[in-house]
Amino acid sequence: MNPVRVLGIGSPVAGDDLGWRLAEALEQAGLPRYFPAGMVHVTLCDRPGSLLLPAMRGARLAILLDAMRSGALPGTVRRLDMLELDDSTGLLSSHGFGVAEALALGRALEDLPPQVLIYGIETGHVASLPPPGELAALLWPTIIDDIRVCMKKPGVVPLTMQSKQKSGGTSL
Repeated sequence: MNPVRVLGIGSPVAGDDLGWRLAEALEQAGLPRYFPAGMVHVTLCDRPGSLLLPAMRGARLAILLDAMRSGALPGTVRRLDMLELDDSTGLLSSHGFGVAEALALGRALEDLPPQVLIYGIETGHVASLPPPGELAALLWPTIIDDIRVCMKKPGVVPLTMQSKQKSGGTSL
């Protein structure tokens, strides 16, 4: 069991791969190695409707990374708790059954981790966004803090680690 799952949401064939690329950048930067072995797992999810619930099963915290179109400036990040998610968030889905619908089904079936956080990254209608590595560097401190807070909750293995982050707090 991995108490924390970081899931990059998107489709590499539909031009909706920002969540994927961001998850890959976080993994390459060493996010799982920053915590005790087996504590954090990064995975890619190309069909959030049918694969999201099984991908989160057994986690204490799920962090979802996905593209969104809400009218904000491209590169804007919106962090939501699953209870804040509604149709107005602008999360993209290349399928009719996306993140919001999968989470609603998970709530109805009582088949969700205790905590689910969604990071929606605004893509707008432009093709030029900061590279995934730069976005990962911006998100790094917040994601690390989210995981630390979760680890302090009852039922989660305590965090015993030394900071491997470079000075400045946000660099990879």
